[in-house]
Amino acid sequence: MKKSVLNEQDYYRKVFGGWLGKNVGGTLGGYDEGKPELLNLTFYPEIPDKPTANDDLDLQLVWLHALEQYGARITSKELGQEWVEHVFFPFDEYGYSLTNLRYGLQAPVSGWFNNPFTDCMGSPIRSEIWAMVAPGAPGVAAYYAYQDAIVDHAGGEGVYGEMFFAAIESAAFLESDRDRLIQIGLSFIPEQCRIANAVKDILHCKEIGKSWIEAREMIVGKYGNYNFTDAPQNVAFTILGWIYGTDFGDCILKAANCGYDTDCTAATLGAILGIIGGAESIPERWVKPIGHSVVVSPQIKGFAVPADLDELTRRTLQVSKEVIAIWNIPVTIDSRSATYVEEDIIRIPGEWIGDYNPRGLLEQSVSVNRYLLPEGAALNQGLEVSIDYGHGGPTVGMTERKKLILTLSNQSKEMWEGKLGLEAPSSWSTEKAPHYQLQPGEKLEWETVIETGGDRQPFYELSFHIHRWHDNSLWNSHTVRFILLSAGYWKLWGPSSTQAIEAVVPGNLLSFSKLLGTEEPGIYKAQTLLINPRKRNVRLIVGTPFPVKVHLNGENVLEDHEMRDFVPGYHRSYMHRLFEIELAEGKHVLDIQVQKGEELLELFVLPVAFTKTKTPGGNYYFTDILFGSADEQWDISNVYQ
Repeated sequence: MKKSVLNEQDYYRKVFGGWLGKNVGGTLGGYDEGKPELLNLTFYPEIPDKPTANDDLDLQLVWLHALEQYGARITSKELGQEWVEHVFFPFDEYGYSLTNLRYGLQAPVSGWFNNPFTDCMGSPIRSEIWAMVAPGAPGVAAYYAYQDAIVDHAGGEGVYGEMFFAAIESAAFLESDRDRLIQIGLSFIPEQCRIANAVKDILHCKEIGKSWIEAREMIVGKYGNYNFTDAPQNVAFTILGWIYGTDFGDCILKAANCGYDTDCTAATLGAILGIIGGAESIPERWVKPIGHSVVVSPQIKGFAVPADLDELTRRTLQVSKEVIAIWNIPVTIDSRSATYVEEDIIRIPGEWIGDYNPRGLLEQSVSVNRYLLPEGAALNQGLEVSIDYGHGGPTVGMTERKKLILTLSNQSKEMWEGKLGLEAPSSWSTEKAPHYQLQPGEKLEWETVIETGGDRQPFYELSFHIHRWHDNSLWNSHTVRFILLSAGYWKLWGPSSTQAIEAVVPGNLLSFSKLLGTEEPGIYKAQTLLINPRKRNVRLIVGTPFPVKVHLNGENVLEDHEMRDFVPGYHRSYMHRLFEIELAEGKHVLDIQVQKGEELLELFVLPVAFTKTKTPGGNYYFTDILFGSADEQWDISNVYQ
């Protein structure tokens, strides 16, 4: 196999330059994050004495720890474990996916289910680590980016954004041509996704001679979203800064001056430019104010954080050696040889040498979880088990019949045979499990129905047993444990309703048009029983753009008559759309009234913690609070605490 050579010192300065550019851009844009207007920055708005703490870098320090902890064959499963252990952010998609992970769900379901932020910037901003440990291998970097992004963005544009940037940054270790790098990035994502279209539109604007401000206005008009973290507009602004900028400073300034998610756009572009040119390409005027320190948010906990960029770079390099070996990447890092790039080694998918193409992963259903057996296997060379949760996703109501599809695929070189079993809570009923016999390459699909009991818990653990036989005797057993969440119960009224409709809701979103079958303007009402197992401070978010009135146990606790843009984040909801209360243990009747206009009515109801908590990491979701029917009787002792 032909191999390129990266001199170790050249590799070091490119990695260091990427991390340094990340800090510079994140600090520049951090002051104006979320402003949707055209900005006029010429330098740091406030002269700093160190980098600004930023989740753009924070999370990549966690991923570095994950690579050190689990090795180069890391997957979304291990990354999900790292989220729960080390990340206490409530921000948008982070908050929703962390809630799912805390319940026990795994990716991609953890990133897809009940998550309104799958199209956002939380994953595109953390692509650099995967590129740096897989230099010159954009397919491998994009694979890691996929494993990362599906934990909290499965099924959304956020996955494409991270794969796009990771591929560019990995290729940038061997390729410096900007236009070629952009095409390499585009080759890894769907041709007609919004990010790809936005990037192609920006390139067209430059080609036909439009100014960068005209190009920005085109993006805002065609792809703009009132949620400033929406990925297509911000990925496009990053590319805008790159193709319209004249040097490092001008590039990151143009990206940041587009507004919206300014820290992310400037930080990612700073990292790309730092990788291409190395640390020495970043002007001293940008470096001197912030230095080489690493500053971490207090919500990132539980592992050894690098003291500075030198330690971060050295640890990144150490991990890369294992990644290069495991993936057989056609790049050698050598301290004694000069950097040499094998001609045309970086090509678009289907043409290049010795790299991996992860595009097929995007075809997998995000509502299905997959497991490899034996447990802990890193390679799919035994039995692959998948669980399709069907209608409503991984949720279930009381006394409900729910269909599950459990699939076994034999990826080994020998026959597997034996008997299956499904273990559920004692009050539930399950169907008799079949025997199985699978030759290599064969697949078995078991479509089964479970019937739940009348008890109520926030979540339920089920076990899928695969008993394996040898010589007609039990040889061993494998168990896949999975979670079903308790659905919410609501009574709903539309403008013309004379009687309530009872609805079982799988998450926190009440979509009235789907549930009631009407979109007529007027007053809509919703009622549920809020079941709280212990006294605590609760921020209850009642999220909708429309005027709203809320009663708790008959008392008016929230009333707002204005229309307001609403983003259903745990941490950044308008004070006009939430109330905070010390909520007593027990059952509380919650009544919500919304004055709907012509637009679609969607209502989020989110019980979260106060912002200030005993330790950093507030606004997290209360996974043990339940939504029940106000007409039903509940035994609070049965609620998980």
